[in-house]
Amino acid sequence: MKTKLLLLALSITFGTANAQDFKERKNKNRLFVSYGLNRTAYDLSTLSMEGDGYDFSLTHFDANDGFSEYDFGKFNGKLGFFITENISISVGYDNFTYKNIDDRMVKIDGEIQGGSFGDTYEGNKDVVRTSEDFLQYSYTMLNYVNLNVEINDDFWVSRNGKIAWSYYFGLGGGILLTESEVLLFGKEKPANTTPVVSNNGMNGFAGNASFGTRVYLGPVFLELGGKAGYMRSKEVQLDENNGLGEHTFVFVSGIASAGLSFRF
Repeated sequence: MKTKLLLLALSITFGTANAQDFKERKNKNRLFVSYGLNRTAYDLSTLSMEGDGYDFSLTHFDANDGFSEYDFGKFNGKLGFFITENISISVGYDNFTYKNIDDRMVKIDGEIQGGSFGDTYEGNKDVVRTSEDFLQYSYTMLNYVNLNVEINDDFWVSRNGKIAWSYYFGLGGGILLTESEVLLFGKEKPANTTPVVSNNGMNGFAGNASFGTRVYLGPVFLELGGKAGYMRSKEVQLDENNGLGEHTFVFVSGIASAGLSFRF
């Protein structure tokens, strides 16, 4: 009997000691900021173009982010705040790039007057090959300023609460600011013609889902996550005669970041 009572007392003491050593990690009123780099893929593009002598659209217009080497000027920044233990709001500034892929067949619908590509096209049966002769299209700057609401939770927390592994997911949306570089019907122009470079300003919007995981090491954290969503830009300057384009597409971006987190 005495042995059983002794074992019970030791169990209670050990459990109480463990409970006192364990510190639950608190998030409410926590401020965080991060900086990272991205790789981005694009799909399901529709590019509509209208100007002097042409009015047509391209569907399934293939593109990528034109990656060749990491550029620390092309970044993803985030500033956020936990309004509850599990819900955070954040403002993001994502700097993407976009470049069409040459030598791909795309569907074309509409009319082009004159020149090598002059014709009336039907979208359900006509295709055209993207090439330097026909179209070069890129965003040298595709900036996405967005507001996100995210749900956060922990996979694991150390006993002192300073080391943790967590995850998040959420929804957001915002505005696009773009700079474009376009050369349309290059074959019909002089050899020294360069693409039309235009700062289009705030000319679009986007919506996204955000997701990722973070490892906290005291005030420092490492984050691996991403965004996926829909973008639409309007009034993209195409040529010197005020030809304008409208562009819709989906994107998926993988983002690796480092950041700081403080709780007030």
